[in-house]
Amino acid sequence: MVFSRKINNRTYTFGISGRLYKSNVLLYDHQTESLWSQLMEKAISGPLVRSSLKKIPSKRIKWKSWLKKHPASLVLSNETGYRRDYSIDPYEGYYRIGTLLFPVGKVRKDLSGKQRVLGIVINDAAKAYPLQEITRKRGVIQDTIAGTTIHIKTSKEREIISVEDDKGRPVPHIFSYWFAWQAFHPDTTVYTTD
Repeated sequence: MVFSRKINNRTYTFGISGRLYKSNVLLYDHQTESLWSQLMEKAISGPLVRSSLKKIPSKRIKWKSWLKKHPASLVLSNETGYRRDYSIDPYEGYYRIGTLLFPVGKVRKDLSGKQRVLGIVINDAAKAYPLQEITRKRGVIQDTIAGTTIHIKTSKEREIISVEDDKGRPVPHIFSYWFAWQAFHPDTTVYTTD
């Protein structure tokens, strides 16, 4: 997910706090040290409490697919001055285990806790789209959330290309684990093909 750094006409810089809320990492801003929930999209403590973050539409695609469309792209260097192998994912083991390291309360049984979902909120109505369901085949899934028709397009490589409304405008969305999505959106519905 991508958020604007501009809040109330002021630009902030953000970092990772190292703290968790409902097993979801909190951000902090360097200017006020307020703590920000990514999934709530707002500050939960500090001088900016209850201030909202503005989500910016973004895409998550494979590097190979990106390079096909943008062959002149540059990437940050791995030469950071620190000894670290950036080809190794430090969370690889966490993805494989079925349990959570930190509790989030009761997890609904609609999906397995660590199933990945695409989450969308429109007019306070939340819906979770299981990635394994919507990327099963290429094409377009059409659905309605709070009276808004959305189109989720997937490529032949089964990547999500876009999430748009009927007028072709991007619909902000978040990729999340089911346990986190449902903890922050307890009344969420779940998309099914039935």
